[in-house]
Amino acid sequence: MKQLLLLVTLVLIAAILYVGGMLLLGVITKYNPEAEEKLEAGSRKQESASNELLADSSFSFLIWNIGYGALGKEVDFFYDGGKTVTSPKEHVQKNLAGIKKFLAENTDVDFVLLQEVDRNSKRSYHIDEAAEFEKVFGSHYSTFAINYKVLYLPFPFLDPMGKINSGIQSLTKYKPVESKRIALPGISDFPRKLFYLERCLLVQRFTLQNGKELVVINTHFEAYDDGSVKKEQMALTKKLVEAEYAKGNYVIIGGDWNIAPPSFNVHTFEKEPEDEPLYLKNNDPDYIPGWTYAYDSTVATNRKNKTVFNPEKTFTTVIDYYFVSPNIEVTEVKGIDLGFDCSDHQPVKLSIRLK
Repeated sequence: MKQLLLLVTLVLIAAILYVGGMLLLGVITKYNPEAEEKLEAGSRKQESASNELLADSSFSFLIWNIGYGALGKEVDFFYDGGKTVTSPKEHVQKNLAGIKKFLAENTDVDFVLLQEVDRNSKRSYHIDEAAEFEKVFGSHYSTFAINYKVLYLPFPFLDPMGKINSGIQSLTKYKPVESKRIALPGISDFPRKLFYLERCLLVQRFTLQNGKELVVINTHFEAYDDGSVKKEQMALTKKLVEAEYAKGNYVIIGGDWNIAPPSFNVHTFEKEPEDEPLYLKNNDPDYIPGWTYAYDSTVATNRKNKTVFNPEKTFTTVIDYYFVSPNIEVTEVKGIDLGFDCSDHQPVKLSIRLK
Protein backbone atom coordinates (compact mmCIF):
# COMPACT_ATOMS: atom_id res chain seq x y z
CA MET A 1 0.00 0.00 0.00
CA LYS A 2 2.81 2.38 0.87
CA GLN A 3 4.55 1.58 -2.39
CA LEU A 4 1.35 2.36 -4.33
CA LEU A 5 0.94 5.68 -2.51
CA LEU A 6 4.57 6.51 -3.21
CA LEU A 7 4.12 5.70 -6.91
CA VAL A 8 0.96 7.84 -7.13
CA THR A 9 2.73 10.68 -5.35
CA LEU A 10 5.69 10.52 -7.71
CA VAL A 11 3.39 10.52 -10.75
CA LEU A 12 1.51 13.54 -9.42
CA ILE A 13 4.74 15.39 -8.72
CA ALA A 14 6.05 14.58 -12.20
CA ALA A 15 2.77 15.80 -13.75
CA ILE A 16 2.86 19.03 -11.76
CA LEU A 17 6.50 19.66 -12.69
CA TYR A 18 5.75 18.97 -16.37
CA VAL A 19 2.72 21.26 -16.53
CA GLY A 20 4.51 23.94 -14.53
CA GLY A 21 7.58 23.65 -16.73
CA MET A 22 5.54 23.95 -19.91
CA LEU A 23 3.71 27.02 -18.60
CA LEU A 24 7.00 28.63 -17.59
CA LEU A 25 8.46 27.85 -21.01
CA GLY A 26 5.39 29.39 -22.64
CA VAL A 27 5.72 32.58 -20.58
CA ILE A 28 9.46 32.94 -21.22
CA THR A 29 9.30 32.27 -24.96
CA LYS A 30 5.94 33.98 -25.72
CA TYR A 31 5.91 35.74 -29.08
CA ASN A 32 4.94 39.36 -28.43
CA PRO A 33 5.02 41.36 -31.67
CA GLU A 34 4.76 45.15 -31.80
CA ALA A 35 1.47 46.75 -32.86
CA GLU A 36 3.14 47.70 -36.15
CA GLU A 37 6.30 46.31 -37.68
CA LYS A 38 7.95 47.12 -40.99
CA LEU A 39 8.66 44.12 -43.22
CA GLU A 40 11.15 43.64 -46.00
CA ALA A 41 9.96 42.60 -49.44
CA GLY A 42 12.64 40.21 -50.58
CA SER A 43 13.01 39.46 -54.27
CA ARG A 44 15.00 37.29 -56.63
CA LYS A 45 14.54 39.99 -59.27
CA GLN A 46 17.80 41.75 -58.52
CA GLU A 47 17.73 44.11 -61.52
CA SER A 48 14.87 46.15 -60.05
CA ALA A 49 16.43 48.66 -57.63
CA SER A 50 13.63 51.20 -57.26
CA ASN A 51 9.95 51.24 -56.46
CA GLU A 52 7.73 50.89 -59.49
CA LEU A 53 4.85 53.15 -60.50
CA LEU A 54 1.89 50.97 -61.45
CA ALA A 55 0.71 52.13 -64.86
CA ASP A 56 -2.05 49.57 -65.32
CA SER A 57 -5.58 49.92 -64.01
CA SER A 58 -6.44 46.22 -64.14
CA PHE A 59 -4.93 43.64 -61.77
CA SER A 60 -5.30 39.98 -60.84
CA PHE A 61 -5.26 38.35 -57.42
CA LEU A 62 -5.16 34.86 -55.94
CA ILE A 63 -5.85 33.88 -52.32
CA TRP A 64 -5.28 30.47 -50.78
CA ASN A 65 -4.99 29.06 -47.28
CA ILE A 66 -2.65 26.15 -47.96
CA GLY A 67 -3.18 24.46 -44.57
CA TYR A 68 0.62 24.37 -44.05
CA GLY A 69 0.77 21.55 -46.59
CA ALA A 70 -0.62 19.03 -44.10
CA LEU A 71 -4.41 19.18 -44.42
CA GLY A 72 -5.09 17.46 -47.72
CA LYS A 73 -8.13 15.31 -48.43
CA GLU A 74 -6.64 12.20 -46.77
CA VAL A 75 -6.62 13.54 -43.21
CA ASP A 76 -8.91 14.75 -40.46
CA PHE A 77 -7.71 17.19 -37.78
CA PHE A 78 -7.87 16.86 -34.00
CA TYR A 79 -8.74 20.53 -33.40
CA ASP A 80 -11.90 20.10 -35.49
CA GLY A 81 -12.98 16.86 -33.84
CA GLY A 82 -10.80 14.43 -35.79
CA LYS A 83 -7.82 12.41 -34.63
CA THR A 84 -4.82 13.48 -36.72
CA VAL A 85 -2.31 15.81 -35.07
CA THR A 86 0.63 15.50 -37.45
CA SER A 87 0.05 14.30 -41.00
CA PRO A 88 2.42 11.65 -42.39
CA LYS A 89 5.44 13.12 -44.15
CA GLU A 90 4.46 11.57 -47.47
CA HIS A 91 1.13 13.42 -47.30
CA VAL A 92 2.87 16.73 -46.65
CA GLN A 93 5.24 16.12 -49.55
CA LYS A 94 2.34 15.20 -51.84
CA ASN A 95 0.35 18.26 -50.81
CA LEU A 96 3.25 20.67 -51.27
CA ALA A 97 3.99 19.24 -54.69
CA GLY A 98 0.36 19.83 -55.68
CA ILE A 99 0.33 23.34 -54.22
CA LYS A 100 3.52 24.29 -56.07
CA LYS A 101 2.20 22.81 -59.30
CA PHE A 102 -0.94 24.95 -59.09
CA LEU A 103 1.02 28.07 -58.18
CA ALA A 104 3.45 27.43 -61.07
CA GLU A 105 0.45 27.49 -63.40
CA ASN A 106 -0.51 30.92 -62.06
CA THR A 107 2.73 32.89 -62.02
CA ASP A 108 1.08 35.50 -64.23
CA VAL A 109 -1.11 36.61 -61.29
CA ASP A 110 -0.14 40.07 -60.00
CA PHE A 111 -0.83 39.52 -56.30
CA VAL A 112 -0.77 36.13 -54.56
CA LEU A 113 -1.91 36.09 -50.92
CA LEU A 114 -1.27 32.86 -49.01
CA GLN A 115 -2.20 31.84 -45.46
CA GLU A 116 -0.89 29.12 -43.11
CA VAL A 117 2.57 29.02 -44.63
CA ASP A 118 5.10 27.22 -42.41
CA ARG A 119 8.78 28.08 -42.26
CA ASN A 120 10.16 25.83 -39.54
CA SER A 121 7.48 23.73 -37.87
CA LYS A 122 7.37 20.17 -36.59
CA ARG A 123 3.90 19.68 -38.11
CA SER A 124 5.29 20.22 -41.62
CA TYR A 125 8.66 18.54 -41.04
CA HIS A 126 10.55 21.85 -40.80
CA ILE A 127 10.17 22.57 -44.51
CA ASP A 128 10.58 26.25 -45.39
CA GLU A 129 7.42 26.50 -47.45
CA ALA A 130 7.77 30.25 -47.98
CA ALA A 131 11.16 29.70 -49.60
CA GLU A 132 9.71 26.98 -51.80
CA PHE A 133 7.01 29.33 -53.06
CA GLU A 134 9.58 32.06 -53.68
CA LYS A 135 11.32 29.66 -56.04
CA VAL A 136 8.05 29.12 -57.92
CA PHE A 137 7.51 32.88 -58.28
CA GLY A 138 11.09 33.68 -59.23
CA SER A 139 10.38 37.26 -60.34
CA HIS A 140 7.85 38.20 -57.65
CA TYR A 141 8.59 40.09 -54.46
CA SER A 142 7.99 37.93 -51.40
CA THR A 143 6.91 39.27 -48.01
CA PHE A 144 6.25 37.14 -44.95
CA ALA A 145 4.47 38.08 -41.71
CA ILE A 146 4.61 35.75 -38.71
CA ASN A 147 1.27 34.99 -37.06
CA TYR A 148 2.12 31.79 -35.17
CA LYS A 149 5.42 31.38 -33.33
CA VAL A 150 5.67 28.87 -30.50
CA LEU A 151 8.91 27.24 -29.38
CA TYR A 152 7.10 24.16 -28.11
CA LEU A 153 3.36 23.44 -28.10
CA PRO A 154 2.79 20.69 -25.50
CA PHE A 155 -0.72 19.94 -26.69
CA PRO A 156 -2.11 17.33 -27.18
CA PHE A 157 -0.38 15.63 -24.28
CA LEU A 158 0.34 12.26 -25.93
CA ASP A 159 1.36 13.74 -29.29
CA PRO A 160 2.56 17.35 -28.84
CA MET A 161 2.60 19.61 -31.89
CA GLY A 162 5.98 20.96 -30.84
CA LYS A 163 7.63 23.87 -32.59
CA ILE A 164 5.51 26.10 -34.84
CA ASN A 165 6.77 28.95 -37.00
CA SER A 166 4.11 30.01 -39.47
CA GLY A 167 2.49 33.02 -41.09
CA ILE A 168 1.00 34.68 -44.13
CA GLN A 169 2.92 35.32 -47.33
CA SER A 170 2.32 37.81 -50.13
CA LEU A 171 3.99 37.35 -53.50
CA THR A 172 3.64 40.41 -55.74
CA LYS A 173 4.68 41.16 -59.28
CA TYR A 174 5.33 44.76 -58.24
CA LYS A 175 7.67 46.09 -55.58
CA PRO A 176 5.77 47.59 -52.63
CA VAL A 177 6.77 51.02 -51.38
CA GLU A 178 5.94 49.79 -47.89
CA SER A 179 5.10 46.50 -46.19
CA LYS A 180 3.83 46.32 -42.61
CA ARG A 181 2.70 43.74 -40.12
CA ILE A 182 -0.30 45.12 -38.22
CA ALA A 183 -1.12 43.13 -35.08
CA LEU A 184 -4.75 42.11 -34.59
CA PRO A 185 -6.47 41.70 -31.20
CA GLY A 186 -6.19 38.13 -29.93
CA ILE A 187 -7.56 35.76 -27.35
CA SER A 188 -6.81 36.57 -23.71
CA ASP A 189 -7.68 33.39 -21.80
CA PHE A 190 -4.81 31.80 -19.89
CA PRO A 191 -2.97 29.55 -20.55
CA ARG A 192 -4.17 29.14 -24.16
CA LYS A 193 -2.84 32.55 -25.13
CA LEU A 194 0.71 31.36 -24.37
CA PHE A 195 0.57 28.82 -27.21
CA TYR A 196 -1.88 30.42 -29.64
CA LEU A 197 -1.69 32.43 -32.83
CA GLU A 198 -0.87 36.14 -32.88
CA ARG A 199 -2.96 37.05 -35.91
CA CYS A 200 -2.13 40.02 -38.10
CA LEU A 201 -2.67 41.95 -41.31
CA LEU A 202 0.06 42.09 -43.93
CA VAL A 203 -0.46 45.55 -45.43
CA GLN A 204 1.36 46.59 -48.59
CA ARG A 205 1.31 49.83 -50.58
CA PHE A 206 1.92 50.24 -54.29
CA THR A 207 2.24 53.65 -55.95
CA LEU A 208 0.03 54.38 -58.95
CA GLN A 209 0.80 56.83 -61.72
CA ASN A 210 -2.17 58.96 -60.70
CA GLY A 211 -0.48 59.69 -57.38
CA LYS A 212 -2.76 57.43 -55.34
CA GLU A 213 -1.86 54.09 -53.80
CA LEU A 214 -3.15 50.57 -54.16
CA VAL A 215 -3.31 49.10 -50.65
CA VAL A 216 -3.32 45.28 -50.61
CA ILE A 217 -4.05 43.47 -47.35
CA ASN A 218 -3.44 39.77 -46.70
CA THR A 219 -5.34 38.44 -43.69
CA HIS A 220 -6.42 35.37 -41.72
CA PHE A 221 -9.07 36.30 -39.15
CA GLU A 222 -9.92 34.40 -35.96
CA ALA A 223 -11.68 31.04 -36.11
CA TYR A 224 -11.85 29.36 -32.73
CA ASP A 225 -13.76 31.82 -30.56
CA ASP A 226 -17.33 32.92 -29.84
CA GLY A 227 -17.09 35.72 -32.39
CA SER A 228 -16.01 38.47 -29.99
CA VAL A 229 -12.32 38.38 -30.94
CA LYS A 230 -13.17 38.40 -34.64
CA LYS A 231 -15.33 41.49 -34.09
CA GLU A 232 -12.40 43.27 -32.44
CA GLN A 233 -10.12 42.26 -35.32
CA MET A 234 -12.58 43.48 -37.92
CA ALA A 235 -13.13 46.74 -36.03
CA LEU A 236 -9.41 47.49 -36.15
CA THR A 237 -9.29 46.54 -39.83
CA LYS A 238 -12.29 48.77 -40.56
CA LYS A 239 -10.61 51.79 -39.00
CA LEU A 240 -7.46 51.17 -41.03
CA VAL A 241 -9.11 50.70 -44.43
CA GLU A 242 -11.57 53.57 -44.01
CA ALA A 243 -8.64 55.88 -43.34
CA GLU A 244 -6.93 54.67 -46.53
CA TYR A 245 -10.04 55.12 -48.63
CA ALA A 246 -10.52 58.62 -47.22
CA LYS A 247 -7.12 59.50 -48.71
CA GLY A 248 -8.39 58.44 -52.13
CA ASN A 249 -6.48 55.16 -52.13
CA TYR A 250 -7.71 51.88 -53.57
CA VAL A 251 -8.05 49.14 -50.95
CA ILE A 252 -8.46 45.40 -51.24
CA ILE A 253 -8.50 42.77 -48.47
CA GLY A 254 -8.06 39.12 -49.36
CA GLY A 255 -7.72 35.95 -47.34
CA ASP A 256 -9.37 33.53 -44.95
CA TRP A 257 -12.16 35.31 -43.02
CA ASN A 258 -13.30 32.18 -41.14
CA ILE A 259 -16.88 33.31 -41.65
CA ALA A 260 -19.16 33.19 -44.70
CA PRO A 261 -19.91 36.39 -46.66
CA PRO A 262 -23.21 38.13 -45.79
CA SER A 263 -25.46 36.96 -48.61
CA PHE A 264 -24.08 33.45 -48.95
CA ASN A 265 -26.41 30.61 -47.93
CA VAL A 266 -24.25 28.51 -45.60
CA HIS A 267 -26.33 25.41 -46.42
CA THR A 268 -25.57 25.67 -50.17
CA PHE A 269 -23.25 22.65 -50.27
CA GLU A 270 -24.63 20.83 -47.24
CA LYS A 271 -24.97 17.05 -47.72
CA GLU A 272 -25.83 16.16 -44.15
CA PRO A 273 -27.37 18.44 -41.50
CA GLU A 274 -24.78 20.72 -39.88
CA ASP A 275 -25.38 22.59 -36.64
CA GLU A 276 -21.89 23.67 -35.54
CA PRO A 277 -22.00 27.48 -35.09
CA LEU A 278 -18.48 27.93 -36.49
CA TYR A 279 -19.73 27.00 -39.96
CA LEU A 280 -23.16 28.64 -39.87
CA LYS A 281 -22.32 32.30 -39.37
CA ASN A 282 -22.36 35.12 -41.91
CA ASN A 283 -20.28 38.25 -42.03
CA ASP A 284 -21.70 41.71 -41.32
CA PRO A 285 -23.59 43.03 -44.37
CA ASP A 286 -23.15 46.59 -43.06
CA TYR A 287 -19.48 46.21 -42.20
CA ILE A 288 -18.51 49.20 -44.37
CA PRO A 289 -21.41 50.52 -46.48
CA GLY A 290 -20.61 50.88 -50.16
CA TRP A 291 -17.77 48.35 -50.12
CA THR A 292 -18.04 45.01 -51.93
CA TYR A 293 -17.60 41.41 -50.77
CA ALA A 294 -16.23 39.54 -53.79
CA TYR A 295 -16.66 35.76 -53.80
CA ASP A 296 -17.77 32.85 -55.94
CA SER A 297 -20.92 31.28 -54.47
CA THR A 298 -20.68 28.24 -56.77
CA VAL A 299 -17.39 26.78 -55.47
CA ALA A 300 -16.74 25.82 -51.85
CA THR A 301 -13.48 27.19 -50.43
CA ASN A 302 -13.31 25.29 -47.13
CA ARG A 303 -14.17 21.82 -45.83
CA LYS A 304 -14.88 20.61 -42.33
CA ASN A 305 -11.95 18.59 -40.98
CA LYS A 306 -13.71 16.29 -38.54
CA THR A 307 -13.22 13.43 -41.00
CA VAL A 308 -11.23 12.81 -44.15
CA PHE A 309 -12.79 14.49 -47.16
CA ASN A 310 -15.82 12.67 -48.53
CA PRO A 311 -17.51 14.53 -51.41
CA GLU A 312 -20.79 12.80 -50.56
CA LYS A 313 -20.83 13.76 -46.87
CA THR A 314 -18.29 16.41 -45.86
CA PHE A 315 -19.66 19.84 -45.05
CA THR A 316 -18.16 22.56 -47.23
CA THR A 317 -18.69 26.30 -47.34
CA VAL A 318 -17.25 29.64 -48.50
CA ILE A 319 -15.03 31.57 -46.08
CA ASP A 320 -12.19 32.73 -48.37
CA TYR A 321 -12.92 35.90 -50.30
CA TYR A 322 -12.14 39.56 -50.96
CA PHE A 323 -13.44 42.91 -49.73
CA VAL A 324 -12.86 45.93 -51.96
CA SER A 325 -13.36 49.68 -51.72
CA PRO A 326 -16.01 51.49 -53.83
CA ASN A 327 -13.42 52.86 -56.28
CA ILE A 328 -12.61 49.31 -57.44
CA GLU A 329 -14.69 47.40 -59.99
CA VAL A 330 -14.75 43.61 -59.67
CA THR A 331 -14.59 42.20 -63.20
CA GLU A 332 -14.36 38.52 -62.27
CA VAL A 333 -14.13 36.32 -59.19
CA LYS A 334 -13.68 32.58 -59.52
CA GLY A 335 -13.22 29.77 -57.01
CA ILE A 336 -10.95 26.96 -58.20
CA ASP A 337 -12.21 23.47 -57.41
CA LEU A 338 -9.22 21.23 -56.69
CA GLY A 339 -11.25 18.65 -54.82
CA PHE A 340 -9.53 19.68 -51.57
CA ASP A 341 -6.67 17.48 -52.68
CA CYS A 342 -3.81 19.56 -51.23
CA SER A 343 -5.48 21.65 -48.53
CA ASP A 344 -8.69 22.02 -46.56
CA HIS A 345 -9.14 25.32 -48.44
CA GLN A 346 -9.39 26.07 -52.14
CA PRO A 347 -7.94 29.05 -54.05
CA VAL A 348 -9.99 31.99 -55.29
CA LYS A 349 -8.93 34.22 -58.18
CA LEU A 350 -10.04 37.81 -58.70
CA SER A 351 -9.75 40.35 -61.47
CA ILE A 352 -10.35 44.05 -60.78
CA ARG A 353 -10.26 47.42 -62.51
CA LEU A 354 -9.50 50.68 -60.76
CA LYS A 355 -12.21 53.25 -61.45
